[in-house]
Amino acid sequence: MVMTPLAISASDLSVEYISQKGIISPKRSVEFRALREIDFSISQSEIVALLGRNGAGKSTLLKTISGMVKPSAGQVITNGRVIVLAGADPGFIPGISGRKNVEELGLAYGIQKDEMEAFSKSIEEFAQLGGAYDRDYRGYSTGMKGKLGFGFITSLRPEILLIDETLGVGDREFRAKAQMRLREFIERTGTVIISTHSLGLAKELCSRGIVLDCGSIYYDGEIEGAIREYSELTN
Repeated sequence: MVMTPLAISASDLSVEYISQKGIISPKRSVEFRALREIDFSISQSEIVALLGRNGAGKSTLLKTISGMVKPSAGQVITNGRVIVLAGADPGFIPGISGRKNVEELGLAYGIQKDEMEAFSKSIEEFAQLGGAYDRDYRGYSTGMKGKLGFGFITSLRPEILLIDETLGVGDREFRAKAQMRLREFIERTGTVIISTHSLGLAKELCSRGIVLDCGSIYYDGEIEGAIREYSELTN
């Protein structure tokens, strides 16, 4: 029997935040445990839904997997390049054009110089910014920034993709186009975790679901069971 290599492995993973209650008396601090002794593993090419109520720990878990948050205890191991899709700004710089932003940030994300022209062209065609693609990013509207950022992120080729909710940028026609592009992005990515409140999207794209509640794993198994357990938690 051939074992599928693991993409993500977490063992005894806990994350605690410490917040100060007051400025005058900093000793009055409060500890909040966002994640409690999380254990799971995800194989390469698995697409997993991460479900849970607001405050369950979903965003903290994704940030910990990506390396943005350091565990208080335990560990998480990833095997491959991790990209987080959480918002529409991958780090664009005001003062230079949209095209220059794509080229500069593309290099930082590992796009090779001989691939850059095709990479930039695909984003230009998707975002449909016209002449604004070569204008200063500072002059972009919120919608234009969202289109460019979403186009950039979904043109990357991560081995592990973490999605913290789907994006709602642009008008209705563009959102439909963005949903199609998101599905194509997921299909060509090796391993995907989708944090979402959309049970329809979870059932459509995922074969497995992990339900978090109060920072702990409440359920981990096939997607139909995960949706059922999550629905019972929220009813």
